[in-house]
Amino acid sequence: MPGGGQDASELPYGNIVALNEHAAVLHYTELGRKAPQPLRSFLIDAGASAHGYASDITRTYAAHGHDEFAAMIEAVDAAQQQMCAAVRAGFDYKHLHIDAHLSLMGVLKDFGVITVSPQTALETGVSAAFFPHGIGHLIGLQVHDVAGFAAGEHGGRVERPAGHPYLRMTRALEPGMVVTIEPGLYFIDMLLDEVKAAGHGDSINWDRVDFFRPYGGIRIEDEVLCTEGEADNLTRPEFAAANG
Repeated sequence: MPGGGQDASELPYGNIVALNEHAAVLHYTELGRKAPQPLRSFLIDAGASAHGYASDITRTYAAHGHDEFAAMIEAVDAAQQQMCAAVRAGFDYKHLHIDAHLSLMGVLKDFGVITVSPQTALETGVSAAFFPHGIGHLIGLQVHDVAGFAAGEHGGRVERPAGHPYLRMTRALEPGMVVTIEPGLYFIDMLLDEVKAAGHGDSINWDRVDFFRPYGGIRIEDEVLCTEGEADNLTRPEFAAANG
């Protein structure tokens, strides 16, 4: 906060700071006074305001020595950058969300967490247990900016696709829009229990879930400007500059 010249009351939203299994809570807001031991993972979802506009950025880190979780973070990061590059004028944001499910399930397949294909995981609802939120949202004067479901400038509504109730935008992308791209993978017991109850427990390697559960989850989020041409990632250059 000091680096942004703002205090907590000026931030666009209450920042999310989660260690270890708490990263599985999508909007974790508990404020502990002591870091857990051992430290395995760190998720931070934070933003600042500039000239009335909000930012919303998330990163996930693995503690030293937790190499397999670090590798999963790298895999999600690589997938996320491909999703960011897909932000193009005319591209349907709903399709970007579905593509994100398939890409993330590919990561879980590679790490031995699911035993079925990404397409099967999507069709059976298994993917929603690991990626239970939308790919992102419009951002601007508000963190979750308005008109994400507008069919056009004269009104109307574009509904969410079946099975994806938490998607915050269903429009085709237009030049000038800024959207967040924030894929995530989480190990949430309540949602995984629902997979078992639905009869799809054999789609998951539960030993691998047990291995990754103590890390909570992964989310990586950038803000991307839609242009007439290539996507303009507003976040990555600033991180690169800050890291020297």
